[in-house]
Amino acid sequence: MGVAELTQRIVQDLKSDHTLSNVAIRGEISNFKYSGPHAYFSLKENDYLLNCVMFNAVYKLRNKKIEEGTLVKAYGAIRVYTKRGTYQLYTEAIEVGRDFGELYRRFEALKRKLMANGIFDKPKKSLPLFPRKIAVVASRTSAAFQDVLNTVNKRYPLAEILLFHTGVQGEAATSQIVNALEQADNSDADVVLLVRGGGSIEDLWNFNEERVVMKVYNMKKPVVTGVGHEVDTTLVDYVADMRAPTPTGAAERVTPDLKDIERRIEITFKNLSTFLLAKLSSHTSNINHMRQKLSARSPSRILEMKKQNVETFFERISRRVDGILKEKTKSILRDEEALKRSKSVREVEIFKERVENVFYNLKILMRSRVEKNRYILDKLESELKAHDPRAPLKKGYSFVYKEGSLVTSANDLQNGDVLKVVLADGFALTNVKEVHQSERYS
Repeated sequence: MGVAELTQRIVQDLKSDHTLSNVAIRGEISNFKYSGPHAYFSLKENDYLLNCVMFNAVYKLRNKKIEEGTLVKAYGAIRVYTKRGTYQLYTEAIEVGRDFGELYRRFEALKRKLMANGIFDKPKKSLPLFPRKIAVVASRTSAAFQDVLNTVNKRYPLAEILLFHTGVQGEAATSQIVNALEQADNSDADVVLLVRGGGSIEDLWNFNEERVVMKVYNMKKPVVTGVGHEVDTTLVDYVADMRAPTPTGAAERVTPDLKDIERRIEITFKNLSTFLLAKLSSHTSNINHMRQKLSARSPSRILEMKKQNVETFFERISRRVDGILKEKTKSILRDEEALKRSKSVREVEIFKERVENVFYNLKILMRSRVEKNRYILDKLESELKAHDPRAPLKKGYSFVYKEGSLVTSANDLQNGDVLKVVLADGFALTNVKEVHQSERYS
């Protein structure tokens, strides 16, 4: 990076800084001189020095007496003088008060007194995050009050504005400001704004009066000051719980931005929805897995498998019996033909009777086998139903679980426990109100 590039970067940074583009600097005049229509001088404060230039100063400073050591307030913008690589105040106006120097000395004297007494060291009170009511100590006709109204209505219209009217300039304003602050402190407001528009040190002097400063110091409610412009500092700023550069800034300090809150709620809702959906998906997967395991081990599943085995067994026996019967029938037919050829009709009839007896006995045997297997099947089914954990539920009983464990004794329960009661067709959650250790049920 070269010198030119660095300098241009500093120039752009200063131009983009709105604070330094419109400043009011207080200090003593030093080395004031004209060069043609322009004026060149410095502003001093203690050991600090600021170079200044004012173009067309001859016309801008008409009827103003500028001398060495004069205490002034200069308005303008901070810019870089690129040929020398220095910054300076490009001055547009200079304010010289009749009692400016005297007021400034009084300001510094009171500031030192209050500082020595520890007034500026008081811990700051916290501001409410969401104020319901905001007390504003200001003139009802002032632009400062209107700025507060506009800012609050734009950022946080849920808050109610309570105006405590007061004068903000002149001899009578000091007592009015103290009384307005007292009323605001005794109201049901959550926070107090003390605001006024910009002006000279004479215009803002009421906010440097010791009575006003001590009133702000003793306030029970948090106080935010927004007196003057950003470059203006009054003594009430040192004792307030927060100092804002302008009345608008004071309103911004005590109100959240409703749009930001809505955006944060929306983001939080989206994150919560994503989290809950992920949890729901995980739990659904676990439930399906457990359901598959339970289905494979459930009594009804085992009973179904037993039924299938018995039916398969019956089918196998039936096929074997059919095969035996067919073979016997063929054998009998062959024997019958042979008997017809070799024996008498009586012998054939006797043989038929024997065959019929064999068939009859075989049928009795098959019926006995079938009845026996059916008895075995019914017994197995009864045993399975007897061991079915859901059977008692259908009779009106229920299972009680505490933290996933089955409750079997009143000793396991305490008042306030959350219980899960499993019924035949669902479950319910309930709280324990009383525990009685007794064998009686009612």
